[in-house]
Amino acid sequence: MERLWLRLVPMVISTLRIVPSPKQRSAVLEVLLSVRGPTEIQPRCLNCCVYEEKGPDHAVVFRAHWETEVALHEHICSEFYRRLLVACELSNHPPEVCFHFVSATQGMDLVEQLRGRGGECRPASPPEAPAR
Repeated sequence: MERLWLRLVPMVISTLRIVPSPKQRSAVLEVLLSVRGPTEIQPRCLNCCVYEEKGPDHAVVFRAHWETEVALHEHICSEFYRRLLVACELSNHPPEVCFHFVSATQGMDLVEQLRGRGGECRPASPPEAPAR
């Protein structure tokens, strides 16, 4: 069976999505941006970003990629994460908190393998799950 993985990169992606009121938006952004810098320089933080959604909710999103689950746990227990929790209190709706545990990452090689050079799509069956 052919594997389509570019590389195996275990990581955890944490996402916090806050929907602040228009009056609280700048305060939420200020907190998230103040946490971004110290978070992204942590040794096992692979990436950290703050996004502003332009949809109807105008949500603000804090996303960080962690090298290990332990690194994520350390972050959650940190003073910086406490500041994120304070920002959650400024949300008009319950904040969305998600942790995605990623075991493999694929890239353009998958697109080329499935679509080929001619552009025709040749879907491959997904790899079988390991037996338990």
